[in-house]
Amino acid sequence: MELPSHAALHRALAAADIESELGDDDDPEQFLDELSQVELRQAAAQARYAAPQTVHYFRLSGLTNMSPSELADLTDSGGFGGQVRAVEELHDRVYVVCSVPEDGTQAQLSVSEDARVTTVATFNPGTNLLAVRADDSDLAAGTVQALRDHPDLSEWTSVSFRDDGFRGRFEDAAVAAYEQLSLSVTSVEAGTERIDVTGEERGDSGRADVRGDEVVDDLLSRSDTERRTAQVRLSLRTADTIPPNPTVRIDFDESSVEFRQWVPERTLIQLDCVIQDAE
Repeated sequence: MELPSHAALHRALAAADIESELGDDDDPEQFLDELSQVELRQAAAQARYAAPQTVHYFRLSGLTNMSPSELADLTDSGGFGGQVRAVEELHDRVYVVCSVPEDGTQAQLSVSEDARVTTVATFNPGTNLLAVRADDSDLAAGTVQALRDHPDLSEWTSVSFRDDGFRGRFEDAAVAAYEQLSLSVTSVEAGTERIDVTGEERGDSGRADVRGDEVVDDLLSRSDTERRTAQVRLSLRTADTIPPNPTVRIDFDESSVEFRQWVPERTLIQLDCVIQDAE
C-alpha cells in the first residue's frame, strides 16, 4: 500500500477505524508489517481507488439498473478509445477501472499502454450518478466513453456546478466557506477578463467566506460574470469526515472537484453521496 505521506497513511488508518501511534519519524512499512491481515486489507481498501483525487460527475440514465456483471462484460471489449480493465464491488459500491488515451481520445486504432492513463469510475447500485476520478475533463470523458459500449449507457450528461438549483443544494449540504473565488467576465466590451477574490485570513479557522461580502454578492448578481474556479472548505455534515473540513478546488468549466490534500475512500464516498442527494 503506497501513500504520498504520513498524513495520508494516518487518514487511511483512521477511515478504517484502526488506532495508530505512527510518528512522523517512524518507518511506515515497518508499521504496516505489524498490522493483522484484516487490518491491512481494511486500510488498503481506503487507498486502493483513492487516486487521482479530482472527481467529475455524470448522469447516465441506464446506470440505475446496471449490474456489475454487465459492466464486466465490457472488459477489454475493444482497442479504440477508453477501455474497461476491471470491475470490483467494494464499500457497497461498484468500481470500474478504465484505461484511457492520454488526451481522452485517439486518432489511430491502437495506442500503447505507455500512452494510456488509468482512471476510476464508481457509483452506488440503483443510482444514475457516476463519479469519475480523472485528472482532467478529457480523461473523464474518455472514461465515460468506455462505458458507452453498453447500449444502455449511450446517453449521459455532465453535472453542472453552474446550475443555480443544484449548486444551492450542494452548498447547503456541504460547504462551510468559499475561501477563494475566481470569476470570468463574459462581456465582450469589458476591459477585464477575470476577477479573483480571497477571503480574509482568520487564523486556525481558515479564511472568511467571501459569499458574505457585499461586493462579491454584487459581482455574483451581475449578468456579465460567471463562476470560474473556487477554493472551498467543506463541511460534509458527518461526524467522521477525514480530515474534518477538507479543502477542494471546484472548476466550474470542467464541472470537477479536486481535493487539495489526500483523503481516504470514505471521504470521497461522502462527497459522492452529497452530490447524489443535491441532484
